[in-house]
Parts: sequence; structure tokens; C-alpha cells
Amino acid sequence: MRKHLIVFILLFTLSGCLYETMYKNADRLALNRLEDIVELSDTQEQYFLVSFNAFQLIHQKEYMPEYLKWLKVLKNEWQSLDESQLKQLADEVQGHWHEVTKRINEPTLTLLIGLGEQQKQQLMSTLKERAQSRAKNTDRLERAIERFEDILGDLSPIQRSIITKYLDETEYNREVWNLHTQSRLTRLDALLALKTPLKQTEHQLMAHNVFNSMDNAPEHLKRVRTQWMNKQIKLLINMRETLSPSQKHHVDEFFQSWIDVVDELIKVKL
Repeated sequence: MRKHLIVFILLFTLSGCLYETMYKNADRLALNRLEDIVELSDTQEQYFLVSFNAFQLIHQKEYMPEYLKWLKVLKNEWQSLDESQLKQLADEVQGHWHEVTKRINEPTLTLLIGLGEQQKQQLMSTLKERAQSRAKNTDRLERAIERFEDILGDLSPIQRSIITKYLDETEYNREVWNLHTQSRLTRLDALLALKTPLKQTEHQLMAHNVFNSMDNAPEHLKRVRTQWMNKQIKLLINMRETLSPSQKHHVDEFFQSWIDVVDELIKVKL
């Protein structure tokens, strides 16, 4: 979800005409991002573009209105939502992601399984390298403060202290998740290396690892993820209590910008 939010934030800095153009060309932009990881053949590129376009039409019609609903709730109620309500909203987002992955499961796995040996090696090498880079994450505090300042403006010493405390308290969760990511990539690597057609159980296992499904995840991992989400919600509540009138106004503007963008994207003719 965070990656999608970052894309939307970038779109807010653009003119209406330009972000509409970007949305219409999202398939090519996504293809460029994919080919930063693995170089595709012409046939594979065409398959990706056709599959992406088919899903984008579904996404715009079925899912964009859902995003608009969430954003309007946040815009109107962000100052009063309590912890249980925020957890419910977070659960809805997680459920949404689970549903989305089911819609893109088949074309994604078809593309991966159809990669040549060199392509598979390139893919896994790049993914492992990126995972290692994220695990180091030496500028975690700086990036967290920067994200908050993008929305709120300058932070007070108290607000910086709240963010620092949150990062310290979630370091264990992050380390567990990094180990989980390494395990996922190892399993995916082994599945891609198989020389025989995937059995149904292997196909399902690949899908679980590609989309990081929690359906069959160990209980301790589910527990760590839930703890992490709860700490994120408490962070937001703690930060909310410290906001100045100016910062509250920035938050209102931020959510309204999201609403305007999604509303426009729903209307774009693809």
C-alpha cells in the first residue's frame, strides 16, 4: 500500500493535465519499472502491457471508488477516529490488497514462470540486492521525518521525539520482517529454478511468496505484523495530539489533494 501512496503523493505535485497523462500511460511507466529489475523480450513486454491494461480498467471501475470512500472518511474524521476505528480501516486496506492480488495472480505468475534462465537469475539477483539495501536502512529516521514534514511542515522537538521513539520500539519488528523477506526470496528462487512444470501446491506457494500472503504464514509472523500495525496507529494518534492549527490545516489540504486526484483519475478515459 505504501508504494501506491508514494505514487499518489508524486502525482500531487503535477498539473491536472500531466497526472492524467501519466495515468493513461501507467502501463508503460510500470513496464519501465519492471525492466529495471529484469529485461523482457518483446513478447513478454506485450503480454505485460495487455495484462496491465486489462487490470487497470478493472481497478479504475471497481477499486478507485473504494479509495475515494476511504479518503473522504479520513478527510472528514481524521481528528476524531479512535484506535479501534483506525484498526478497522487498516484491516479494510489489508483485505483490499488481498483481493487485488487475487485479480493479478494469474498474469503475474504466468510472466514469472515464462522467464528464461538468465532472466530468472537477473530477477532474483536484483530483488535480493534491493532487499539487502532496504534491510540496512541507515537513514530510517531521516526518511520518516521527511515524510511527516512533507505533510505537516516543520516538526517540533516533541514530534521528532515521538517518531524516534516509534522507530526504536519497532526495530525488532523490522528485523523480523527483513528475515521473512529473505526467506520469501529464497523460496521464490527455488521455485523458479524448478525444471518441471509447477504442481498446484507449488503454484500456490509461489503466489504466497510473490504477494506476501499471510494466509499460511507462521503465527509469530502474523503476531509481529499485527503488533507493528498497532504501533503505527498509536504513532499517528500520538502525533495527532501534538499538531498545531497550521499543521492540522496542512493535513486537511493533503487529504483533499488525494480526493481531487482520485476523483480525476476515476474520470480518465483509458
